Amino acid sequence: MIELHLGDCLEILPTLADGSVDAVITDPPYGLGMRTVAGGTLKNTQTRFMEEMKHISWDNEAPPKEVFDCLREIGDIQIIWGGNYFELPPTRCILVWDKMTYLPTMSRVEMAWTSLDKPAKYIQINSNNNNRVHPTQKPVELMKWCIENYTQEGDTILDPFMGSGTTGVACVQTGRNFIGIEIEPKYYEIAEKRIAEAQLQMRMEI
Repeated sequence: MIELHLGDCLEILPTLADGSVDAVITDPPYGLGMRTVAGGTLKNTQTRFMEEMKHISWDNEAPPKEVFDCLREIGDIQIIWGGNYFELPPTRCILVWDKMTYLPTMSRVEMAWTSLDKPAKYIQINSNNNNRVHPTQKPVELMKWCIENYTQEGDTILDPFMGSGTTGVACVQTGRNFIGIEIEPKYYEIAEKRIAEAQLQMRMEI
């Protein structure tokens, strides 16, 4: 089951049926805009996305606290990438992703907050992705790692900040159901296409 919504997650989340989601796995905007941890700005010549970032407002502010309060009540498990940027309670199980590709203006690692009462984990997955279609797109393998380690086949995964649909692709590839929400029409269309292509690929492999 794949269910995609175009719109604001604050408006769509309350419409989801109780018990319809087993886990939330998402990568919200961090609210960094063009800033880096060093306090500088990204140079337009680094990637083709830098120019695009100048004209997009979606990463200028992090989602409001009420979004995270809502997400923490949905499903049994929440994995929220960029959790160190948001107002979330202390957690035992922080996930640390080593990107294995180091650029002077980019973080070498990213962290996910989780609701899990498990040991913290360190994951090494190369972030170099020539097929990237979104400026902050995570590797499919990273989302598959989260899904396979912390959910069961047949579970329903919610991503209220779907972006280019990477979590949805990972769900298709691992036998999970997926509910995705995206506010930007451009990325919604990209996600819809990527997920449909993943479904076709899986059918061809059966």
